[in-house]
Amino acid sequence: MNRWKKKIAILLTVAMTAGVMAACGSSNETPAQPAAESTPQAAATTAGEENQENKGSDGLYELDFYAWSNPDNIKPLIENFNSDYAGKYNLVYQKLADAMTLTINTAFSSPEKIDVMTQASHTDLRQRADDGVYMGLKQFFDKEGWDYAEKLGTAIEETQNINGDYYSIPYCNNINMVFFNKNMFDEAGLEYPQSGWTWEDFRETAIKLTSGSGADKVYGAMIDTAGSSGSDNYWDLIARQKLGNNAYYNDDFTASTFGSDEMRESLQFFVDMTFKDQCIVPVEEITALQYNSDPVGMAGLYNGKYAMWIAPVYGCLYLKSSYGEIPEGTDIGMVDMPTPDGGQTITTCYSSTASIPANVENPEAAWELLKYICIDRPDLFAGPKAMHPAVEFDNEEDERAFNEIIFKEKPGLDYDMAMDTMMKDRTLVSKDCTIKQGYVAIQEGMENIMSLVFSGEMGVEEALNELQKSVDAAITADLAK
Repeated sequence: MNRWKKKIAILLTVAMTAGVMAACGSSNETPAQPAAESTPQAAATTAGEENQENKGSDGLYELDFYAWSNPDNIKPLIENFNSDYAGKYNLVYQKLADAMTLTINTAFSSPEKIDVMTQASHTDLRQRADDGVYMGLKQFFDKEGWDYAEKLGTAIEETQNINGDYYSIPYCNNINMVFFNKNMFDEAGLEYPQSGWTWEDFRETAIKLTSGSGADKVYGAMIDTAGSSGSDNYWDLIARQKLGNNAYYNDDFTASTFGSDEMRESLQFFVDMTFKDQCIVPVEEITALQYNSDPVGMAGLYNGKYAMWIAPVYGCLYLKSSYGEIPEGTDIGMVDMPTPDGGQTITTCYSSTASIPANVENPEAAWELLKYICIDRPDLFAGPKAMHPAVEFDNEEDERAFNEIIFKEKPGLDYDMAMDTMMKDRTLVSKDCTIKQGYVAIQEGMENIMSLVFSGEMGVEEALNELQKSVDAAITADLAK
């Protein structure tokens, strides 16, 4: 049983009272490659060797952890780590202004000591790994006798594997769900959705829950289809469910899949919901009303602006008074995303990660901290953020206990429904991407082209053809370098 399980009652209290900030990851992707031998970076201190200059007055080695969370929310992590490693290490939290590329790179260029660094962007992770900024972690997994895929799941392994090594561990796995306004379903006389429902079920339900016009219009669903937040691009959900991890690439990563039937089906489906059915919030309203901001997205749901909202599990975090007054009678349900055929639930996810710098002064100490945050005690960092951990649970009891941290004390949330849904079996498909070739063209193409599609200025075939052409050319050019 995990060590954190013993302290679950204490953490539930912390999770109820602490105001927290949820860190969202970006939607990025990595080939599953054969494991390779990994050796410590030459710039690093020999494993186990402690740098005397970085010991405090108490003689303990100082571990510096960098993230962008509110310092008040890190206190339980600091207290528990320093208690568990009393007499050996002292954890110090260094708050970053945000998770932006420049912010983290500036920290690395400073003379400050960094033992563990967090990040939301997997594009940045790949670049830093290639630049030798991060230490390979397979050596530590081998020493522990762990298999990365068994510890963290195949979806994460496939998208974290960089040339046979791993340069980060996700501290959370943001699993997408459908939150829905139960009151709106009740008023319409509709049954609540159940896991195993199809996309056609979703569409028909959204149509039935759409009413009104102009400023008074109520939509059946809100989906950030065009990635107006810069990261979501939910138009490809059906394609990802069918194509799996690294959905934008063919099997050998030499060309894109934008010309595939799966991409065409997925894009056409959400375009039809937008323009034909007019049952999902149009992109211009998403941008104008800032529904792409998660707290505003949840507020739009419980205020009846739309009946269903696709968002990560941590969306429930915004059912707290610290993010705005929750109207009396709010009743929000949660269900798995629809499936293409009503069979096995396949759900997209993405992660935020933590890494060890290659020039870290004490690799073994940094590993103990990284392992503590991401594997041993995810309840202390991911839990208060209402984020599902990346590490696989040892048993159902541990999984249920962690889900209690996520869903307890969220006013207006159907707690029992959320707990039951979270405990169901599902296949995960990661949106993360650490493949390099053509990925810049994918990001730029998505941002430029999909905004035109969902504003009605470009058709499905033209958009996908243009994406395929530009991305395939970029992949070919990158592979030739």
